[in-house]
Amino acid sequence: MSHNFKLSHVATRKKSFGLKSLLLTSFLCGAAPAFAQTSDAPATEPTDEVITAGVFVPNEKRITSEITSVLDEEIFDTIGAGDIASALTRVTGLSLSRGKFVIVRGLNERYASATLNGSPLPSPEPLRRVAPLDLFPTSLLSDVVVQKTYSPEFSGEFGGGAIGLSTKAIPDDKFLDLSISGSFNTETSLEEGLVYQGGGSDWIGFDDGTRDLPVLADNGQVAPGENFNVFETFVIDQDNKLPANFGGRVSAGNAFDFDNGQRVGVLATLGYSNDWETRRGVSRTVGLDAGTLQTLNDFERVSTENKIALNGLVGVGYEISEDHSIEAVGLFTRQSSAEVRTDIGFDAGEDQDQLLRRDNTEWIEREVYMGQLLGEHYVPSLNDLEISWRASYSTAGRDAPNSTFFEYEDENGTFVAQRNNFRNRNQVGYSTLDDESLDAGIDFTLPQDIGNFVVEFKAGAAYLDRSRDSQITNFRYVQAQTLPDELLASRVDFLFSDAVVEGGVIGIERTTGNQAGFPDLSSSGLEVFGGYVSADIEVNENLRLAGGLRYEDSEQTTLVDQSLNDTAPFEFEPLSENFLLPAATLTYTFADNWQLRLAASKTINRPQFRELTPLIFVNTETEERFLGNPFLRNSKSTNFDARLEYYFASNQFVTLGGFYKDFTDPIGEFIYNGIGDSTATSFFNAPSAKLYGVEAEFEKRWAFEDFGVSDGFFATKDLVLRSNYTFTDSSVDANAPIAITIPSADPNLGVDQQIINGTGLFEDGQKLQGQSDHLANLQIGIEDFEKNYEATLLLNYSSERIRAYGDQRGRPPIIEQLPLSLDFVFNWDVEVRGGEYELGFKVQNILNDKYEATQSFNDTTIVVDNYDIGTTFAASLKRRF
Repeated sequence: MSHNFKLSHVATRKKSFGLKSLLLTSFLCGAAPAFAQTSDAPATEPTDEVITAGVFVPNEKRITSEITSVLDEEIFDTIGAGDIASALTRVTGLSLSRGKFVIVRGLNERYASATLNGSPLPSPEPLRRVAPLDLFPTSLLSDVVVQKTYSPEFSGEFGGGAIGLSTKAIPDDKFLDLSISGSFNTETSLEEGLVYQGGGSDWIGFDDGTRDLPVLADNGQVAPGENFNVFETFVIDQDNKLPANFGGRVSAGNAFDFDNGQRVGVLATLGYSNDWETRRGVSRTVGLDAGTLQTLNDFERVSTENKIALNGLVGVGYEISEDHSIEAVGLFTRQSSAEVRTDIGFDAGEDQDQLLRRDNTEWIEREVYMGQLLGEHYVPSLNDLEISWRASYSTAGRDAPNSTFFEYEDENGTFVAQRNNFRNRNQVGYSTLDDESLDAGIDFTLPQDIGNFVVEFKAGAAYLDRSRDSQITNFRYVQAQTLPDELLASRVDFLFSDAVVEGGVIGIERTTGNQAGFPDLSSSGLEVFGGYVSADIEVNENLRLAGGLRYEDSEQTTLVDQSLNDTAPFEFEPLSENFLLPAATLTYTFADNWQLRLAASKTINRPQFRELTPLIFVNTETEERFLGNPFLRNSKSTNFDARLEYYFASNQFVTLGGFYKDFTDPIGEFIYNGIGDSTATSFFNAPSAKLYGVEAEFEKRWAFEDFGVSDGFFATKDLVLRSNYTFTDSSVDANAPIAITIPSADPNLGVDQQIINGTGLFEDGQKLQGQSDHLANLQIGIEDFEKNYEATLLLNYSSERIRAYGDQRGRPPIIEQLPLSLDFVFNWDVEVRGGEYELGFKVQNILNDKYEATQSFNDTTIVVDNYDIGTTFAASLKRRF
């Protein structure tokens, strides 16, 4: 996307080739003010900027009127972030859930949408429609724009914010970059960890068939004489010292000019990384007994995860003329993980005095593939009409073959297989998920002079068709006859060996997809048509008004089935609704370098696919059960924002803002107690909720000579300070009837609605799940523009937040405290013997803080989950050709 700039109210058009940022990075964390100012920042390489006589005034056609934050490649380097999820924690008002889902202004991931070059991202997560952003390395992207106020060209699903990822631009010149990186973690590297033997191609993130399903008979059961590949995947080795992490990337590009004025550019990049992480801590559950909080399950947990990431990008741009360009982008990103968990402790549900050991092994492949065509056209003959369009097809997948769970009990110091509950304590599962999206959109921009007003009219339409299919196939080993003591005490690969299974001592039973088991197939779809009109009016040089209206019509469908049952699939009533969503923003420049923004809008939030399905699904990553609710409704929100901005110079500013959101029918989670002896997370529409807060940002640069230091070490250096703080509070209304569902294993039995008062699930006025009262970032750095290096100290803080609400039995919510993160990042561009190199070094979690989650009641607090993160030392080297 190109940028236009306006100099002394004279439009100057400068075409740029390929995709660019929606916003200028020189106005980080705020759209640029519409007035001239003199830049005192150091000179940099020219990009899309037109600078004349110190005047730097963005053209309103290309600079958004909304409250926005931007991270670009320079910022990625400064903060040392390897993926977009971790990078976004440095943005005002943003934090992470599970290390990969973004929470915007205290609203969990369901309220944040993510796009790539304007197209919605698919998700490989089985329980979420939103894409996990840890899959996207910063090295693939040119910038990330976080828009916190709604404008009609965006999807109506805009509760907290929209995160727009832009791929790297097609290059202007030939280049080749080679880079390598490595890191060492004090908790993991060269320490003992848990591993198991997988397939021969695990190191590149692809299973070679080792974990494939065994041959199945016509009835869906494991065929006689068949067994799982136990020798490679069941045995856990606890005495391995883990290696350090490493990775590499190669990037190349070129541009070709033709005699007819046309131009073609090509960009390609491929990256690989192999990382290890070991966590040691506790895993507990609690209960209430006569008003006293007590520990029920108490386990010491050790887990090791090996993550293998492979990602790449190919872009081809064709500039037909100065006014017309087309670009094709192909992106893929994969992350595979081999994880081993061992829990040793006590389970009150079995025998409070019986020491148990639980072993889990998993192999999970997550991937996203996207292909895009994008076009930009400028038509001077139609009053400078601009047309941009996009079409994309994307798929996301998650494959989790051969996930195992085995439980043992202690007998005289030796762990042996369970005697009394053997069939429920030795399980093997397989699950797949395919998410497919087709997206198309077109936007028209027409500038007009109406009287003394400069008006930019916009109109556009978008279509999204998303479908998701998943299958869960679970098995368990069962006793075909009484097992002898020596077999129960044998190693797992002998206990379930071919000889034992083929001999008829132990059998294999399927637990999903049949009349006696839970459904194993689900299919969901979402179809959305949207259209909008808007106008951006420059009333005068001090006042700007932008507003518009979006119409959306959507239908969401869900069905489930049992692959081994002849009955028809059970399809639930579609969730169909249309909306009219207004939005308006006023920008007022009331003094030199001062600007005020006011914004108001209405937006929506749709239930996610699994939240609508009233059947039990198990998250194989956490062993948590999820029960959908077909009675969920779309939620709506009314949003108000205000922000005061003052700009010292380019890249330097201070802002203070406030926001307020009023939700109708917000969707929440609670712990459902009604599935035998176990619990599950289910979903509900709360009557209403409110969220409000304030945000402050400060960024400034000083030359050391400003402090009277003009020679020696500090002569060529600047001191850079970046900081932001967000306070957020919220309140959920519980004192009203809400609808939940009663589960059924057989979809043909139907589902029933149960109406209860919200106070039976959570306290009236309780905070929203995932909302921290305080978020803060501080960056202090030294930059030397003569010697081309920068050194930055970064501090990130999030106050405690609700990880999960309590339940109907009165158990309190789980409160988590994220670690206080102090990092150091150093980058140096250096020339050695005519070659250009970039050296990087960083230290993460210098304070060695840890993660902790607790539950509290009266004066009793119990730690239910914690683990040490360790300190990480990382280095990288890039060679530029």
